Amino acid sequence: MNILVIAPHHDDEVLGCGGTMVKHNKKGDKVWVVYITAGWSGLPEIKSKKEAIKIREKEARVACKTLGVEEVVFMREEDRNVSNIWGIIKKLIEIIRKIDPSIIYAPHPEEKDMEHKITYEAVKEASWLSRSSYLPNLGKPARSLEVVYLYEIWTPMRKFFIREDITDVIDIKIKALTAYKSQLKYSNLVDAIKGLNMYRGSMARTTKKFAEVFQAENP
Repeated sequence: MNILVIAPHHDDEVLGCGGTMVKHNKKGDKVWVVYITAGWSGLPEIKSKKEAIKIREKEARVACKTLGVEEVVFMREEDRNVSNIWGIIKKLIEIIRKIDPSIIYAPHPEEKDMEHKITYEAVKEASWLSRSSYLPNLGKPARSLEVVYLYEIWTPMRKFFIREDITDVIDIKIKALTAYKSQLKYSNLVDAIKGLNMYRGSMARTTKKFAEVFQAENP
C-alpha cells in the first residue's frame, strides 16, 4: 500500500505516528510525508528564515530516513499565517491524486494548535475532493483511499478507536525524534512522547507497552 502522512510541522509526523510509520515500512508499504508549514518559526534565535527552513528540512529528511520514508514533500506555507486554506487544499488534492494512498494520517480535530486544526480541516476537504471528478486540472481522481487516521500530538484524544502497538519499534521512533536537535533545545520531546505512548500502551495491560492511538474517518 501507499501511505501518506500529513504533518503541520517538522517533527509532528514522528510524534503522532512515527512508530506506525516504521511498521508500515517493515510490511513493505511505501510511506510519503508532507509538511505543511515552512518551519522557520521553530528557530526563533535564527533571523534568516531561509537558514531556519534549511535546518528544519535537513532534520526532517534525517528523521524520515530513519523511519523508512519513501519521499518527503515540503509545501512551505507561511508559519503562523496559514490563511490560504483553499490553496493548501488544492495542493493536497494534487499530492493525494499523484500518490493515490490507501491510508492518510493527519492530526485529530481537537488539537489546540491552530496549524494542527487547519491541517485537519484541509485534509478532510482534500481527501474527499481528491476522489471526486472535481478539479480535473489537479490530476485524475484517487481510487485507493480507504480511510483517514487521525493522530494525537500535544492534545491527547478523549476518544480513540485504534491502538497500534509500537513496543518493538519505539527505539526507532525515538531515534528519529532525536534528529530534530533544534527542537530538543526547547522541549523534552523524548520523555514527553515516550510517556504518552507508554500510557497508551500500558493502560490496558500489566506489562510495559508502548502504543500510538488513532481516530478513524471515512474520506
